[in-house]
Amino acid sequence: MTMPKRIAVIDVSHWHSTYDASYLRILQSLERDIVGVSDRDAAIAADRAARFNSVPFTDYREMIERTKPEFVIALGRHSEMPETFRYLVGAGVPFIMEKPWGVDAETVAGLVRLAEEKGAWVGAPFFTRTMFWAQEAKRRLEAGEFGRLSHMVFRMIRPTMQRYVEWDSPWMNSLAVAGGGSLVNLGSHGFDIARFITGEEPEVVSAVISNAVHQEEVEDYAHVTLRFPSGLIFHNEVGYTMPTWPKNSTDGEQKVAGERLLLRTVPQGVHLLAPNRDEVVAPPEGFQSGFGTIVRETLEAYGRGEPPPVGPRELLQAVRLIHQAYAIARPRQPQQV
Repeated sequence: MTMPKRIAVIDVSHWHSTYDASYLRILQSLERDIVGVSDRDAAIAADRAARFNSVPFTDYREMIERTKPEFVIALGRHSEMPETFRYLVGAGVPFIMEKPWGVDAETVAGLVRLAEEKGAWVGAPFFTRTMFWAQEAKRRLEAGEFGRLSHMVFRMIRPTMQRYVEWDSPWMNSLAVAGGGSLVNLGSHGFDIARFITGEEPEVVSAVISNAVHQEEVEDYAHVTLRFPSGLIFHNEVGYTMPTWPKNSTDGEQKVAGERLLLRTVPQGVHLLAPNRDEVVAPPEGFQSGFGTIVRETLEAYGRGEPPPVGPRELLQAVRLIHQAYAIARPRQPQQV
């Protein structure tokens, strides 16, 4: 499959450059040429360049102008993403940008309008859409196997916020720079997958956040409830309170409950329960999912001249739900008398 060959990566101090998603490793495994990596920290840029056979820059604009990449993966501090986004759209470079593209929904909405007005090719890497359970839930829902849906559960509890400090992204603990904590970083996946599976547009009906464990400016736990037009209730539970660090593990649950079928994730695949059914369905041989899959599918879509698998409007809808939840969960400041 045709994919762009020459790719640059912006702001590689972002933890996803080499940890978790590890975009640089993904590009390496896809045998792409990483023509440049940029970061304001010259030592980090040099480290990533040395490890991934690239050229370091401290200014992403200079990198784009000098290397002229066919495609860009844009990371970076959340508060600075809008500036990077506008530059790339103006330069006419196709790209995917890590969520959330900004620290407020209004700014992100403006970026989406800009991309649409300019006809920019921009995508978001929501990897959860590639997971077997999500694909199965969507397929079986469209086939009518669930009947009327009752509720869905998405839980993703990850380890300590200290991992961001150790992974070169201490700014993730700053409310002004990150815009929020676990709800921004992890909850966005829950909001996106709920819309992806159902095809409906929900509203936030309740939200709570807490920073009781780490006592940082941003929340380390959040629970948000959505209601869909069909009556479906969606529970989105995320946090940084998995007490296993330095083991990078997750307390996760994904469940879709309907009138005639219940689907939930298990290590072997998905567990299906119905009146005359109790079975585990494993992914087909060779099934691939995760960040590597969404990056590959995105690059392939661009190579075919197709829109990105996850477009700007999809990202915006998740961001809107995040900030609707914050409007409910964050205590209002007392009025001055």
